[in-house]
Amino acid sequence: MIDVFLQLSIPLACGVLYRFLPDTLAVADVRRVIGSIVLNVFIPLLTFGVLSRVHSGEHIWTVPIVSVLTVLVGLALSWLVYAVGLRHRLPAASIGALILAGTWCNAMYLGLPITTAVLGEGARHIPIEYDYLGMTPLLFSVGSLICVRFGTGNEQASLGDAVRQVLRLPPMIAIAIAMLVNIIDIPIAPWITASCLAAGKIVPQLMLFSIGLTLRVPELRRVPIILPAVLIRTMIVPVIIWFVATWLIDDKMLETAVMLETAMPTMMLTMVFAERYGLDTDVLAQAILGSTLVSLMTLPFLVSLM
Repeated sequence: MIDVFLQLSIPLACGVLYRFLPDTLAVADVRRVIGSIVLNVFIPLLTFGVLSRVHSGEHIWTVPIVSVLTVLVGLALSWLVYAVGLRHRLPAASIGALILAGTWCNAMYLGLPITTAVLGEGARHIPIEYDYLGMTPLLFSVGSLICVRFGTGNEQASLGDAVRQVLRLPPMIAIAIAMLVNIIDIPIAPWITASCLAAGKIVPQLMLFSIGLTLRVPELRRVPIILPAVLIRTMIVPVIIWFVATWLIDDKMLETAVMLETAMPTMMLTMVFAERYGLDTDVLAQAILGSTLVSLMTLPFLVSLM
C-alpha cells in the first residue's frame, strides 16, 4: 500500500510544484480547464469503456446504496455538529461549507486512482458507480439545498433544476448508453473500447495533478473548526458504513473497493458549489486539505484491515 501511495504522489507533487513555476497560467484557470476536460471528455470515455464491458451483478445496486447511505450518515452527523451544536459560534457560510466537507467524499478524483491501484483495473467500475449513481446526484439536489440554506449568494435551487443538471452531465449520459449497450448486448468494435480505455488512463493522473494544485499549508487556527468534519468524513462514517457493507455485500473485492470509496477525503466538486452559492470557500479548502492529509494514514490502515 505504501508503494501505491508513493506512485500516486508523483502527479500530486507535480501539481504542488506547478504553482511555483515562473510564467505559468493561473492555478485557478488550470484547475478549471482540467476539471472541464476531465468531466466532459475523459470520464465519459472511461465510463463507457468500462461499464459497457462489465457484467451485471450485485454491484449494480449495492454500490449506489452504500454511496447514498454514506451521504445520509455524513449529512446527519455534520448537521448535528455544525447546524445544531455550533450554530451560535460559526457564521452560516462556514456551517454550510463544513456540512459539505463532512458529507461528500472524493470518490472519483482520488477514489478512482487509489481503488484501481490497490485492487486492479477490474475495480474501475466501482468508483464510477459509487460517484455518479449516488454521490453526485445527491450533491446536485440535497447539496444545492444546503448551499441555498447557508449561503450568502442569491442563487436559488429546486429539485427539478437539480435533476435536469444531473441528467445533462456527460458521465451520466455515458452511463445510460453503456448500460443500454450492455443489456441489449450490442457488439462494440474492439478499437472503440480500446480507445475509450486508453483515454480513461489519463483521468487518474490529471485528477491527482489537479488535487496537487489546490493543496496549501494548513492554518493551525482553523484546525478546531474543521476537525469534526475531517473526522466524520475519514473515520466515523467509514466505521458506521462498514457494518452495512459487510452485511450487504458478499464479494470481498467489492466490499474492499466500496469501503475505500467511503473513506475518501472531502469531494473536490463541493468547492464549485461553495463558490457558486456564497459559502466559506477558505474553510472548505482547509477541510479538503485536512481530510486529504488524514486519509494518507487512514486509507492504508483500512486496506490492512480489509
